[in-house]
Amino acid sequence: MSATYQNLPVYSTGSAPAHLMTRAQLRDAGRRLRPGQKNQPRAWLYCMPRHHHAPLYTLEQTSPQPKATEAQLAALATGRAAWWKQRACPHCDGIHKGWCDQEMLAMLRQDREAAAEWARRILDAPASVVLDTETTGLHDGARIVEIAVLGVDGSVILDSLVNPGAPIPAEATRIHRITDDMVKAAPTFSDLLVPLTGALLNRKVVIYNRDFDKRRLAIELHHHYRTRWVNLEKPRNGRRRIHPAARAWLAAQSWEDCAMQAYAEWCGDWTWDYEARDNEPLHTQGDYRWQRLPGAGHRAADDCRAVIDVLKEMAGSA
Repeated sequence: MSATYQNLPVYSTGSAPAHLMTRAQLRDAGRRLRPGQKNQPRAWLYCMPRHHHAPLYTLEQTSPQPKATEAQLAALATGRAAWWKQRACPHCDGIHKGWCDQEMLAMLRQDREAAAEWARRILDAPASVVLDTETTGLHDGARIVEIAVLGVDGSVILDSLVNPGAPIPAEATRIHRITDDMVKAAPTFSDLLVPLTGALLNRKVVIYNRDFDKRRLAIELHHHYRTRWVNLEKPRNGRRRIHPAARAWLAAQSWEDCAMQAYAEWCGDWTWDYEARDNEPLHTQGDYRWQRLPGAGHRAADDCRAVIDVLKEMAGSA
């Protein structure tokens, strides 16, 4: 010992005299510091690797540690149990950071059961219908070339080709096999708007890719109404929104949840977002990978039947 700290000798680990002990050593020996002795150490112990000084005391500064009574031990056990219950994971009863495997399985099972219950509710409602469209592409301005509405019992309510008023790209034709010659004599969307409105009136509409098909309907409705009613809305950010009459038509329909999202939750194919933080809720750390529609034939009526088959598969699962 050659160094000092606060005018007291400093010892390295293992070199302190036996009569000088840290508070942890005193506790192990059944001793505790008397009142007022905590701030009166006799020496210091230099600790690595944190480079801090731990106070050392002598036995003369202590008194025997009284034994805990049964009531004190019971109160301590109750407090520890309450502390554990407050912080423990409800799934594995352990304390850990982030999520555990049991929580992951519980989330997958809960989402699958919710998707199956949703499918049962759709199939049990006689007013439920399935809608699907085929388009000139996947871009934002794509037009509808075929539309179909089927009841969940398989009955055909509406099934028609649509003249988009523009050539169908070859890439789109390779997918749904609808050519310009096939739609040349077909009705336009404006011609089908009345029967389409009747097919969806007071019905719950199920779409496999809801956002895409609703956007296609919004585009067609916008083209229909802008030639008949002047849009008096002021532009936002230099651009006009979808015609208000088109928004009103869409708002008048009863749209169900996206069938593709429900089917993805039912399949449970989870994919992680590796940029998410571990302490975030589990459902925000990723999402279910979207699934292709099984049995899709890329024709509107056939895809509606494929959606109905998927709903039956989901609803029939235990």
